[in-house]
Amino acid sequence: MFTTKAQPFSKWWQEFRSEVIVIPMEDPLDPIVSVDDKVLTVRTGYHTRRNTILIPLMLLFSFFSVLALDALPDFEYEKKDAYETLEFVSEQRALKNTRSYIDRLEKHANTILNENGEVTWSTYLRAKEVEGTLDYFIGDLFFLCFCLLPSIAMWLIFFLKPRDAEVYFDRERQIVYSWRHGRVGAAYFDKMGLIENQLGINIVLQFENKKQKGYRPMAIVGIDTGKLAFHTEADTTYPLAQILAFMDHGKEAVITVPSFKRKPAKLFWRVDPQPENFEARVDAALKAEGNLVHHYQTRRPKGHAI
Repeated sequence: MFTTKAQPFSKWWQEFRSEVIVIPMEDPLDPIVSVDDKVLTVRTGYHTRRNTILIPLMLLFSFFSVLALDALPDFEYEKKDAYETLEFVSEQRALKNTRSYIDRLEKHANTILNENGEVTWSTYLRAKEVEGTLDYFIGDLFFLCFCLLPSIAMWLIFFLKPRDAEVYFDRERQIVYSWRHGRVGAAYFDKMGLIENQLGINIVLQFENKKQKGYRPMAIVGIDTGKLAFHTEADTTYPLAQILAFMDHGKEAVITVPSFKRKPAKLFWRVDPQPENFEARVDAALKAEGNLVHHYQTRRPKGHAI
C-alpha cells in the first residue's frame, strides 16, 4: 500500500526464471492484450476503474443532481404567485379580514418583488429569510452543488478521457514503450522500473516532459490482473513472469496460437492517438535514459490512474 519508489524489474529476473512456471495458453489472460512474433502488449486497468467506479458514480450523482434541481426557484412562477397573493390580500382587507396570516402573506409578497415588480435572487433570498426558511434553502443549494459539480467532472472525464494506450514490450529491441496524452515514454527492458501495490503493476519509463522539453521518470499506473484493487504479490507475479518469458523466449512461451489479440475495452468514445514522429521520439527517450534507475529508486515517480 505504501510503496512509492520503484525498483528495476531486472532485480527479480533470476527469481522469476527459477521459481515461476509460465504455461502457454490460447488466451494469456489480462492484462495481456496482444502477442505476436515481435511485440507483447498489456493494457492498464483504467477501463475497469471506469466501468466499475466512474460510470456508476457518474449516474448516481447525476440522478441526485436532477432531484436537487427542484431547489432552484422559478422566478416567473414566484412573480405570478406574488401578484396573486397581493390580490388575495387586497380582497381580504376589503372583507375586513384581520387574521395575522394575511399580514405575513403581504409582507412576503412585497419582499419578493423589487421596485420594478420583478423577482431577483436578492429579493428571493430576503423573502426566504422572512419565511424563516433561508437556512434550508441554502442547504439545498449546497447539496445541489455537492452533486452537480462531481457529476459534471465525471461526465467530462467520461467523454474526454481516451482509452489508455497499451504498453509495448518489444522483444527484438529489448525495449518497453508507450505514450500518454501526446507524451512518449520508453526504456530498455533491463532498466524498466516496477512498483507493485494495491492498484496492481506500475511500470516506470522515461517520459517526455510537456512540449517535449526534457525527460523525467513517470509511472504507468494500475496495470491490473482483472481485479479492481487490493492486489497482492500473488496476483502480479504471474503476469510479470509471462512478460519476462516472452522477452526471453518469444511468443511460444506465452501462447499456443500463432498470434493473440484481445477485443478492446468498450464504452470509450476514442483512444489515445499515437503521437507524431513516434519511432524517432522513442529512440530519443531511450538515448535520454541517463540516471533513470537512480532517479526512480530515490524519488517517487509521478503518474496517474485516471
